[in-house]
Amino acid sequence: MAERGIVTFKNKHIIVEDPITGKRQALLIACEDDGSVMIADADGDIPAFVERRPLGGFPTDELILAEVEKMLGGERRLVSVLDRGVELDQSALDGLRKMPVDIFDNVYLGETKPNALVLCVDIRNFSDFLCCNDEEDVFKLIKDFTSNLLSCVNQFGYGCSYYKLMGDGAIVIWDETDESTVSGALQVFDTYTAFVDEELFKPYPGLGLAGALVTDKVFKYEISAEASQLKYRDYVGYGINLACRLQALARKDELVVNRNLAASGFVPYRQTPHGETAADLRLLKGLKDEDREQVLIYDR
Repeated sequence: MAERGIVTFKNKHIIVEDPITGKRQALLIACEDDGSVMIADADGDIPAFVERRPLGGFPTDELILAEVEKMLGGERRLVSVLDRGVELDQSALDGLRKMPVDIFDNVYLGETKPNALVLCVDIRNFSDFLCCNDEEDVFKLIKDFTSNLLSCVNQFGYGCSYYKLMGDGAIVIWDETDESTVSGALQVFDTYTAFVDEELFKPYPGLGLAGALVTDKVFKYEISAEASQLKYRDYVGYGINLACRLQALARKDELVVNRNLAASGFVPYRQTPHGETAADLRLLKGLKDEDREQVLIYDR
């Protein structure tokens, strides 16, 4: 048994075939902690050979087969792999279940979530930053921003159901809205706002984090990719549209909330003065009348 980062490899059996003679052979494969692979004859009770060989990278079937061919002295075809014996670290497994790409069957079928919680965040003045800075600064900032944001979500919003990066922003979704999920979402926003203001955006005073937090209906679904066995999953629904629209009205360090979330009592909020943003609200597409009345701001 060997560990490679988030993956643990156990022993596995493979069947290979000589394409010329058609002879098949069973082999025992064991990955070692030092990055090598042990290959042993598995046709009999007592192995006829056992050999340890170094691998040049992650132990894929292709790399292992290449070493088998070198050891056996000729081309071999991989017929089957028995007992792959691959285990993912639990934290990695939990993270994968929240990402857009799905490697699990029948866990993300079409579902309606009538009271989902959606957090949408975005960097203010990022377009101006792109115009005024070179590629090295842009790459460094966006990498630091996204990697630290994901760390923040995994630490404080660990109960979320899904997250997706969108360039200089992100969407995080909890399937239910309650006191615990709202608290987690607010902690993500508060913690990351403080971090970027003190650390990441300090050399660029025009930049700032802003967003929206709403509760409303969403639909979750998955589709199969044509060119692979992966499944891609996402959410659609009014709650997604509302969060993305309302976040555009938030100023630096502000979080807009919708009327439904304000009515829940889980988040403190203040109303903007009447008429201050009414024109901006009317310009937003696809909003219900009740969400056009007034902009509500999370009041720390």
